Amino acid sequence: MAERPKIFANLMKDVIRPGLCTFCGACAASCPPFSISVEEDTPKLVSRCIACQMCYYSCTRVEFDQAAVDEWLFGRGREGDEELIGVHTGLYAVKSKDEDILKVCQNGGAATSLLLYALEEGIVDGVVCTCSDEKWTPRVFVATSREDLLKCAGTKYSPSPNVFGVRLAVEEYALEKVALVGTPCHIEGLRKVQMSELRHEAVAEAVKFAVGLFCMGNYDYNALMKHLEKKGVDVSTVRKFEISGGKFKAYRGMDLLLEESVKAVAKFYRSGCKVCTDFTAEFSDVSVGNVGTPDDWSTVIVRTKLGEELLKGAEEKGLVEVKPLEEFKPGLEAVLKLAKAKKKRGAKASSASRTA
Repeated sequence: MAERPKIFANLMKDVIRPGLCTFCGACAASCPPFSISVEEDTPKLVSRCIACQMCYYSCTRVEFDQAAVDEWLFGRGREGDEELIGVHTGLYAVKSKDEDILKVCQNGGAATSLLLYALEEGIVDGVVCTCSDEKWTPRVFVATSREDLLKCAGTKYSPSPNVFGVRLAVEEYALEKVALVGTPCHIEGLRKVQMSELRHEAVAEAVKFAVGLFCMGNYDYNALMKHLEKKGVDVSTVRKFEISGGKFKAYRGMDLLLEESVKAVAKFYRSGCKVCTDFTAEFSDVSVGNVGTPDDWSTVIVRTKLGEELLKGAEEKGLVEVKPLEEFKPGLEAVLKLAKAKKKRGAKASSASRTA
């Protein structure tokens, strides 16, 4: 007897209801008739499922073969500290030289600078990223200009379905070459779509490179906002959220509105983030974070030849300053420490979810 097709109902049973969904948007991006809604922070079936199975097999929580992705993307397996942070060819400290970017960026502005370089050089026609309104509600945004990128600079700590944004870029903006920037779950979702035998071809082929962001986990938006309200923080006045030195911080301009231990807000992590073992967006072309370098620099992990070309091109154009990561303390040691902690946390949570 033939196995029944894995439809959206199976995704609900195996991933969404158990709380494993990261809301990366890969399922909605893959659905041919747009039957999956991404308007809230959980995928929902809003019209007839055609039993194509594409949503199910695009989900990284169904299965994600790290070794297979490494071989497909990098052409080799991992060695040494790559077991913690993924395959890489270079480790750098990077700082933007663009004053407009430095005014709005998170730390050194490396991600925005690299994406701006790719746009201005015609390497891509648009960038799929995350933007937010005055209440910090995250939403997918397709940036096609310098002004767009500046509006989306900075980290948002709640999820948005960025892989679905690639489909919007292709079908609504008619773009053929896009970059995807996102957290590890977005990058994993993209690679799953690209490698799947059941894949949305236009989405899979449109992404020319991916910039990944270091991430310990996204917070549930509603829970975090209620917590901030109780703390007396008017989120409409917040201009920047930041996690550094083990503290969760909220700023209005240069004024610090809130500072508390990361452990105090860890309870607001989405359940799907708790099983994630990827801290450094291991399957991107370039990974960017603020761990290991001073607050006005970004730590950059280059993983592919294209990633090397982007960083070199941005440096030669005068957009960024680049130094070896080893010149900074704590440098790689700090990145490895957090990467190890997340792998340990994710493995423990995964084991607990299987036995529940």
